[in-house]
Amino acid sequence: MIQLTSAAYQEINRLRIRANQPSALCRLDLQPSSCAQWSYLLSLDTVVAEDDEAYCYEGDQGCELRLLVKRDRLDYIRNLKIDFSEDLMGGAFRFDNPLATESCRCGYAFAIR
Repeated sequence: MIQLTSAAYQEINRLRIRANQPSALCRLDLQPSSCAQWSYLLSLDTVVAEDDEAYCYEGDQGCELRLLVKRDRLDYIRNLKIDFSEDLMGGAFRFDNPLATESCRCGYAFAIR
């Protein structure tokens, strides 16, 4: 399970509207990182692939946001919590991964050893 806070949910919806894609899917992926093993990547998508796991987040109209993750990435992010917060430097998504054994100062890169 991947937990999405209400702040993250609202920010993803804001980004979908801003991109003029109000019904777009949200994709969470991992990419190799220079400062740790992996870094998180959130993007908008329109296609569900055969090897995707889809998480549905309920809104007023039922499943209003679907988060897609490649099944081979799930072992790295089980029980991940995604939040969004604003600070003096601007807003950013925050990732709390209980499986991470190391993380970079930036908060976007992690390793599992």
